[in-house]
Amino acid sequence: MVTDTPGEKLPTDQRREGPKEKVAASPTVLIIGGDNTSDRFGAALTAKIHELCPQATVYGVGGPHMNDAGVRLLFDISEMVSLGAFQSVKGATVIKRLIARVVETMDQEEPSVVLQIGLPVFGFKLLEIARARGIPVIYYYTPFSRGLAHMNQRQFCSVVTKVAAISRTEASLCQEAGLDVEFVGHPLMDLADRSATPEQAREKLGLALEGKVVAVLPGPREVEVKNVLPPVLKALCQVTQDHPELQVLISLAPTIRTTLVEEILGSNPCANVRLERDTYRVLSAADAAITSIGTASLEASLLGVPSLAVYRVPRATYFAEKILDRKPYMSITNKILRRNVIPEFIQGHVNHQKIAKAVEQLLYDEKARQEMLTALSQLEEELGEPGAVERAVRVVIEMAGCGNDGTTRG
Repeated sequence: MVTDTPGEKLPTDQRREGPKEKVAASPTVLIIGGDNTSDRFGAALTAKIHELCPQATVYGVGGPHMNDAGVRLLFDISEMVSLGAFQSVKGATVIKRLIARVVETMDQEEPSVVLQIGLPVFGFKLLEIARARGIPVIYYYTPFSRGLAHMNQRQFCSVVTKVAAISRTEASLCQEAGLDVEFVGHPLMDLADRSATPEQAREKLGLALEGKVVAVLPGPREVEVKNVLPPVLKALCQVTQDHPELQVLISLAPTIRTTLVEEILGSNPCANVRLERDTYRVLSAADAAITSIGTASLEASLLGVPSLAVYRVPRATYFAEKILDRKPYMSITNKILRRNVIPEFIQGHVNHQKIAKAVEQLLYDEKARQEMLTALSQLEEELGEPGAVERAVRVVIEMAGCGNDGTTRG
C-alpha cells in the first residue's frame, strides 16, 4: 500500500503551511523498518509510545503490524519483504522511490526524531538526510545485533545520535565504536509467549502427550520457504522412517501463503505433518525445532527448545550474496552468544542427510540436548529483564520532546 505515489510532489502551499505548527504542538516520530521483524518490533514500540505519550504522532515505513498499532504508513513493505523483492536488483529502483517519498514527507512534517529499526534496507541515506536537517536519529536493533561488526563504522557513527541496544554484546560493540548507547534489553523478553507448558500446548493442538514433536519454522519470506522446506521435509521423512511416532508441526509466518506450502508438501510428501499458525504454541509443544536464521531461531531458544538453523535462497538473490561473508555465526542465537551453539546449514551446506542426523540427535540424544539447553540459558543475562519495550520507548519519547509524565516539552 502506497498512500501517495513515491516522489509525487504536493502543492507548494501544502509544503509551506501546517507541519511546523503540528510538530511544535505534538511530538512526531518517523519510524523506518524494512523487514517483518522490524515491523513487529516497531508495532510494539508504537503501542507503548501512544500509551506513554498519547499526543505523539507516529508515521513511516513498515508493515501490517505497525499499521494496526497506529503508524500512518507511507509505504507497506509486507508484500515486497515476503517475496524477497527488496533483496533483488529490481528492488534498488523501489528503494530509490521510497527514499524520495520519505524525504519529501520528512521535509513537510519535520519529525521530532527518526527511529530506525533493524537492517538498513534503505542504506544510511535516510539517516544521513535526517542528520543533515538536524533531526536526531535513534537506532534500535542495529546491524551490530546481527553480527555485522565489519560494516562502515565511521559512516554509521556519523548518522546515529543514539542507540537503544537490545543485547549487552550490542551495547559493548556500540561503546567501542564511540556511540552514545543505552542498554534497554531485547523486545522478545516482553513479546515471546512462554506461558504455556508443553502439556498445555499439546492439549491445545490435539497432540498426544507422549512421543516426540519437531517444530519447523521455515522463514518469513516465500523465497526462503521454497528453497528450505523441500530438503527439510526430505530430512524429516528420513527420521520418521526410524521413528514413526514423530509428529511434525510446520508453523507458517503470516506472510506465507498456505497454498504455497501445500504445493510443496504435495511434491515432498512426509508422514505426520501438520500446518499451524501459532508459533509460540507450536514451539511450546516441541522437543526440537528447525528454524530460519532470523528471529525464529531466538524465539525457539528463549522457549528452551533445542534447534538447528537452515537458510538457503537462490544465489542470484542479493541478500544471499551479502550474508555469505558474515561467518562464523549466521543465526541470531549464535550471534548473540558469539559461538556456534546451534548447528547451522547455510546455502550449499543444506544437506538433508546431515539435517536428519542433527534433528535425530536433538530429539533422542539427552546429553546433546542438555548441553545445548545449558548454553541457551545464558541468553537471559545477555538480553536483559522484561520491560525492554518500555525502556526503549522512554529513550525515544525523551528525544522526541515528550516528558516522562506524557507532557510535551517546548
